[in-house]
This record gives sequence, C-alpha cells and structure tokens, in this order.
Amino acid sequence: MMKFIGYWRWLAFCVVVMPLLVPGPLLAEISPLQQVKSTVEGILGVMQKDELRQPGKQEERRAAIMAYVNRRFDFEEMSKLTLARKWRELTTAQKKQFEELFSDLLKNTYIGRIEAYSNEEVRYEKEIFDSDQRTKALVYTKVIKNNQEIPINYKLLNKQGEWFVYDVLIEGVSLIRNYRTEFDRIINKEKYAGLIKRMQEKIASREEAKR
Repeated sequence: MMKFIGYWRWLAFCVVVMPLLVPGPLLAEISPLQQVKSTVEGILGVMQKDELRQPGKQEERRAAIMAYVNRRFDFEEMSKLTLARKWRELTTAQKKQFEELFSDLLKNTYIGRIEAYSNEEVRYEKEIFDSDQRTKALVYTKVIKNNQEIPINYKLLNKQGEWFVYDVLIEGVSLIRNYRTEFDRIINKEKYAGLIKRMQEKIASREEAKR
C-alpha cells in the first residue's frame, strides 16, 4: 500500500512540479507563424483603436506600434546582414551606432507602410524551415487590398525557442538586400563615414517633418 501511495506522489510530482523546472521553450515552443501573427495582429489592433486615431495621438500610436516591432525584429542581425563584410571591420562603438541608426530607418519605413493600412485582410499562409535544425524559418503572409494579393514574407531566426524577424520580403523584394545595395554604393563613393552622415541626415529630416 505504501509503495502504491509513493508511486502516485511521484506521478503527481512529475505532472505538477516537473514542468516548472523545464525551460519554457522546451515545453511548448511557439511556431514562427504564430509569433508573426501575434505581432502583426497586435500592431493592427493598435491601428484600429479609435482613441489612437484621433488628432494629436500620432506619437502615442507610434510608440504602441514600436513596442511590438522592437519585440519581434532582430535589428542587430539585420545590421550585420546589411553591412555584410564591412560589419566585421567596425569597432564595438561603431556597430552600436550603426545598429541604432539603421533600426531608426527601418522603423520609420515599416511604420510608414503600416500607417497606410485601411482595414485590409491579412492571411497567414504557411511556414517553412531550413534544414539546419530548425534555426531559420520563412513565414508566408498575404495582404488583401482592392481584391489584389500582396505577398509579404518574413524571414526569422530562432534564438532559444523564440523567433525574431531578420528580413522582410515585400512582393518578393528583400528589404535587407535593397538596403545593402544602396549602402554599398554610398560606401564605395563616400566611405563609411559618408554613409553614417547620410543616415543621420535622413533621420533628422524625418523627425523635422513630424513637427
């Protein structure tokens, strides 16, 4: 009888206590498609809030959107991919500076597209994984606008069970590849310092336009 009671105590321990000792990602890793959907729907939810669509609420609305963007986008990885070989030549301080400037540019670009949203339907099509131990994934989505399908696909990287966006393909065109081509052209003509100056000027002009 004592052995029987001991068995059930052990079973209860396994069912109730053991899950608390196992890291979250090992319990129930959320799929990349689910994480993209959660982020996109969170952002669209912000856009649909009447109180945030009122005059004078632009900054509050953008801050709410940015909370979702910062949570899901890996700006360090995006910076590395954009500068490619040049990234390895930078100092730690230069890398930090570039990442901050580049993330500002990306956020402005992304928010500009989002603010053109007018209740379009978003369909979450599928997810596919790379062969390398499911560390990378591609999530296919479509935005339905005026009876036209606009494919927007997200490339994601798995970090300890959570998926982070490192590139966005809009109608098959890579956001990172576009920036890499543009930045390479500027660096070839004006060196790296010229690129930083241009990025700072572009961000400053956008900030001025908000006022």
